[in-house]
Amino acid sequence: MGNCVSHSQQPFSTFHSSYAEKKPETSIPDSLPIAEPTTSFWTIPAAPLAINESHGNLPSHADVVIIGSGISGASFARTLLERGSGLHVVMLEAQDVCSGATGRNGGHIFPATYHDYETLKKSVGKDMAKKMVRFRKTHLDEILAVTAEEGITEYTQCRTVEGVDVYFDKPTFKEAQRKLKVYLRDMGEYAGSYTCFEGLETQQKFHLSPLAVGCIATRAGAIHPYRFVTSILSRLLTDYPKEFEIYTRALCTSIDEPTSSCPFYTLTTSRGEITTPHVVHLTNVYAPALLPSLKGAILPIRETMTAQRPGRNLHASTLHGGRSFIFFDSPRKGFDYLTQLSEGEHELMFGAGFESPVDSNIKGMYGVHSAAHTGGAMPIYFGAESWGAEALPIAPGDDEDAGVSEGVWAEGRVKAIWSGLLSESADGMPWVGKVHVNLTGRKAPPTSSAPSALIDSRSNTQKHKSPLTATPGEWISAGYSGEGMVHAWLSSKALALMLLGEDLTEVNTWFPEQFSITDERARLAKRTFKPDVTLSGKTCVFSS
Repeated sequence: MGNCVSHSQQPFSTFHSSYAEKKPETSIPDSLPIAEPTTSFWTIPAAPLAINESHGNLPSHADVVIIGSGISGASFARTLLERGSGLHVVMLEAQDVCSGATGRNGGHIFPATYHDYETLKKSVGKDMAKKMVRFRKTHLDEILAVTAEEGITEYTQCRTVEGVDVYFDKPTFKEAQRKLKVYLRDMGEYAGSYTCFEGLETQQKFHLSPLAVGCIATRAGAIHPYRFVTSILSRLLTDYPKEFEIYTRALCTSIDEPTSSCPFYTLTTSRGEITTPHVVHLTNVYAPALLPSLKGAILPIRETMTAQRPGRNLHASTLHGGRSFIFFDSPRKGFDYLTQLSEGEHELMFGAGFESPVDSNIKGMYGVHSAAHTGGAMPIYFGAESWGAEALPIAPGDDEDAGVSEGVWAEGRVKAIWSGLLSESADGMPWVGKVHVNLTGRKAPPTSSAPSALIDSRSNTQKHKSPLTATPGEWISAGYSGEGMVHAWLSSKALALMLLGEDLTEVNTWFPEQFSITDERARLAKRTFKPDVTLSGKTCVFSS
């Protein structure tokens, strides 16, 4: 669920969604967000702003309307409010704040690097491939810096960890080593540090099952994504009480183009209508619901996540949250991913699930096969000795958080299980930028409808209007292919600077222009996408 579920690192096949349960093409929805039937462990206890219904109906107008309240929305709003000048910004959320993919993911900041560098090099060229990998890698330091600036590092458990790719298949591991050599050679000083371990050394150093054949370790990160997003949005509401508003349970069902009597977009929601010159689509997998031309370019994948109590011997492997793991058990079955919380019961945040069609009749529910896999895989990956005896729940009073979850979570190994939708980009790259009217299917508001301020002229005898943003239109950052934590923050930051009409010279040094949206790209992506595979990241790395 987003690299927020760390997603794209499988070395061999051309599909790339960890054990995610990919729906058949005939059931690919372009639907609006649903109320998920499962409860994410991250969201308990709920943040105070999670349900923000105190304002009643929407205001009639805003300078910018953001649809979505996950990590993309937090990054965009933070940049827009801190770099803009007095803009009135309204954020719409269909359910509760951060209730989508960001609040349902695995907490990874673990980018695909060597895994798919060679594939990227072939498709976009060496220079662009290097730029895209650097962009991913930059996110860890960027998010560390943001949590420090916001004063929420400890609260969000944002930290660097040792990221370990674990291989259980010798050909897959050998191919990973070959890919790593190519990556290190081409990236040079930007590659980062990687260490390979084989055989018994792998098993002893990381306390893994005797089935593990090799590991590749590097620097990665982990975070409590729900606390990260809700903390930032709460601070923005406090610092910008007149400029920023969030409306939950405000499902946007349609966007109408400007008319002769109303020179703005009109958004219809479950809490009323609102007009604006700028609509910002930050709903990731749900973007095609309001931008139908992107159906087939951005597709849904449902993944399963769990919070599990660690075996009593496991801390030697996980270092109490100091390590994250990606498990590659075979070249055709994707991968699983694991982080560990650094507080409470030190829950293991374990995600998986790409083996079978969805086998639940409840919309939004995880499949039984996926749930069974996630519930039983870890003692196999670590081995019975390294796992140890099963842990017992902490009794209320023994831990400061235990009382909060009393009666909410199960008492066995699997404390909580849930699922969520992540997005697959048909061409493997995010979709970021202004959406042309040919793709929106709607006329854009006139230039004169852009928010502006009165500025003194040089003579000081009269004032003139100066625009505060770029020309009106619709904007998007979506399609992260399961790598949200290493794409969303900086993509949405760049998008905000685009909307503000700022000089993008510096942005263009780090933002990959291949992410930009064009009619041709959308046509090609939908034409070349194969519905029986998923296409990017850690699973496309080891193409056979």
